[in-house]
Amino acid sequence: MAARMKHAALALALWMGAFAGACGSSTPPPETAADKNDFDGESSPDEGKATADAEGAKPAKPEATAEAHEEEQKAPAKSTPIQATKFEADLKKIGINLKKIPALEKLPAGQKKKVMPLLQKALGYDTCEGCHVEGDFKKETRDMKIAREMWRNFVVPLRSESGGTLFCDSCHAGNEHVLNRKDKKALQAFMEEEYEHKLSRANKEDMECGTCHGDAMETKIIEKLWNIPK
Repeated sequence: MAARMKHAALALALWMGAFAGACGSSTPPPETAADKNDFDGESSPDEGKATADAEGAKPAKPEATAEAHEEEQKAPAKSTPIQATKFEADLKKIGINLKKIPALEKLPAGQKKKVMPLLQKALGYDTCEGCHVEGDFKKETRDMKIAREMWRNFVVPLRSESGGTLFCDSCHAGNEHVLNRKDKKALQAFMEEEYEHKLSRANKEDMECGTCHGDAMETKIIEKLWNIPK
């Protein structure tokens, strides 16, 4: 009798196991580490969730580059018009021939030393470190190279509309940055009105866009025409 009951119980257990295997257990087995890593090699287990999250999220706006952000902060609200220099008398006292201004690096040391404070004021710098390295004024900097080229390409060959001296403050007026570049059409109109029509050349030749931008009308004067890298 006991043997029959034992066989009956075993048969019932086997039948129940087969039934559960065919229909699936009502309680899923616990997930193992192997289960988590079991994917087809093309999509991750969480891909479906990630896709749904991505579809529900709004596309992010591209962040402005650091360079663009920096330029935006530097740009003045309005481009600075040409004005008469306030330093003509100072330049005469230093002994600079205003009718034939030499290149900055060709000035005698004594004259150059007296010119430097005028450059500082014209550009609105609080100290000489606006261009120079503190403690080592002979060390070349990008701003020193730009200042030389601006002197060479603007102060030396150009004059005011009436033929008067053009100096750094004629354009800068105490500010390092003088052009608002956000609106290209407005900038072009401004430069034609102020730089082409209100300036002249010491050699009496016509003042035109190519005087500064070259025959190819290169907009990146500093990098492309003067070969001063950023």
